[in-house]
Amino acid sequence: MLPIIIINLDDSIQRWESLSKQVAELGLSCSRFSATLGSALSVQEKQSWYDSAANTKRHHRNLTNGEIGCYVSHYRIWQKIVNENIPCCIVLEDDLTIDNAFPQVVDVIQSLDTNWDMIKLYDGRPTPFFESKQLDNEFTLGNYKEVPNGTQGYAITLEGARKLLKRKPFFRPVDVDIQFHSELSLNVLGIKPYKISVDQRFESDIIRINKGQHNNHSSALRNLKYRIKMFLERRKVSGRLPD
Repeated sequence: MLPIIIINLDDSIQRWESLSKQVAELGLSCSRFSATLGSALSVQEKQSWYDSAANTKRHHRNLTNGEIGCYVSHYRIWQKIVNENIPCCIVLEDDLTIDNAFPQVVDVIQSLDTNWDMIKLYDGRPTPFFESKQLDNEFTLGNYKEVPNGTQGYAITLEGARKLLKRKPFFRPVDVDIQFHSELSLNVLGIKPYKISVDQRFESDIIRINKGQHNNHSSALRNLKYRIKMFLERRKVSGRLPD
């Protein structure tokens, strides 16, 4: 069975208890991974993770503490995958509700050839596939022209983790970096219908941590450069479907 890793802040006990219970009730097992709180990082630690100069040149706004902590958390999981030579695993954030059919998704992923790097398991918007392949009576594998944002749930291979580790120091939010998949030759696919959703009882950790910090104001030129880069990226298919 694929390992399932749940990212959870140390003070978010209710979230861990809720999601781990759901996983156990479906006959699956999971492990907790302690998330990084961006505001707890020292100035020197932030500088080792986050390249503010590259951010100014290549992203449309500065990252907040919440976004920095979120990226570091996912990065540390990718490092764990590489260090422990884990062929493939599923990564979940802790504010989720899991459908009873989620074990079938796990089975489908295990049956695929590992010619992919990442499989998105959630999308907050109905982002369409560009191409798709029917896997069975219920599930469809596809690629995107517009990779869904968010990192609530995904499967990742060892090779995918190795590619993503090249992102240190980072300069964009983690989900936006994944949208720029071509920069790392990251092969990103998705499986629909999605069998996880956001638990509305819980506020997003990033929103909670960012209160009073987030500033979307930026220069017109910086915004324009970012929009052009994203437009060009979305002319590229996110991944290669198996034959």
